[in-house]
Amino acid sequence: MISITQNLETPPFTALVDPDCAALLRHSDLAPPPPSDTKLAWQVASSRGAVKDRLLKEDTVRIVLIAANSETDPLLRDLVRNIDSLCGRAWMHVVLVTGDRVAPPLLAQLRHFASWSILALPCRADELSEIVLEAAAKAADQHRLAMLSTAIRAEAEDLLIRTRNIVGALQNAGTPAALGNLVSIADRMSGGAGQPEAAPIAPAQRAAAPAPQRSRSAADQDFLTPEEAGRNWVRTMIELCSSRQNFFPDGLFSDPAWDMLLDLTYARLAGKRVSVSSLCIASRVPATTALRRIGDLVAEGLATRVRDENDGRRVFVDLTDDGFARMLAYIDNVRGTFAIDRHSAARKA
Repeated sequence: MISITQNLETPPFTALVDPDCAALLRHSDLAPPPPSDTKLAWQVASSRGAVKDRLLKEDTVRIVLIAANSETDPLLRDLVRNIDSLCGRAWMHVVLVTGDRVAPPLLAQLRHFASWSILALPCRADELSEIVLEAAAKAADQHRLAMLSTAIRAEAEDLLIRTRNIVGALQNAGTPAALGNLVSIADRMSGGAGQPEAAPIAPAQRAAAPAPQRSRSAADQDFLTPEEAGRNWVRTMIELCSSRQNFFPDGLFSDPAWDMLLDLTYARLAGKRVSVSSLCIASRVPATTALRRIGDLVAEGLATRVRDENDGRRVFVDLTDDGFARMLAYIDNVRGTFAIDRHSAARKA
């Protein structure tokens, strides 16, 4: 027979085999189909515990072969318990290899996975090949669907941002305030788009969001609390930066670090936190560029990364006290400049 051995070379996707399962297949004199048929590199895990460890770290595993006879199998139970943390859970196909009758509790465990199949021993070599080829096809389809879903979500988010900007331009031109309903609908849609966290509204998204405070008179502004006034001015500055793209080519005034500082300042004044992923979206630049700018802010002592205590996979970005103080000082300077202009205009009137 052809033995199952580790193959660390191409192809890039993997079929990971539980060592107990590999022993059963060898005992039955069975070998998997060649990599040229499945486009998968077959690898036997060093231990049963290593199966879970690799699935928590690698998203290239397409098929997992596990030997289990009941729902109490330690490896199967551990994978189900950590299903949400498995990197490739959206497309991973589990092949359960068993020599016993599959009871309903065992089937209930399998239904936690995106797709699964059962290989009952003893079986013929062609039956093993058939089930593995089918598993590879299902995993590939699930992967394509997951990637397509991600692309569609990104396009939808971009469309929502552009919609807010268009509505904002129309509102600033004096069109009916009822257009704000479109923004509200867009906000509800983006809030239910299946994001892993409740991200704050990006600066470009806020550009056209209804801002009741902006409609207040200058005198009304004087009665705002310091926190409300601060948020109002930060929002205005965000809108001023974002509205430029309504008149000039998109990307001409790319200033991700400043957009991030404004977003972080608004979030702190509003008592919210901003995750790394949300901040990258807010910057409206490629993720690699955004991550570099976050690194620049951290290196300059203006921001800091803080891991979420409740979810170790999520990292927040917070302004440092020095960064927040600098932003408040700048905002006060801007407010003072506008106040001088306003009083000068009043005297002329």
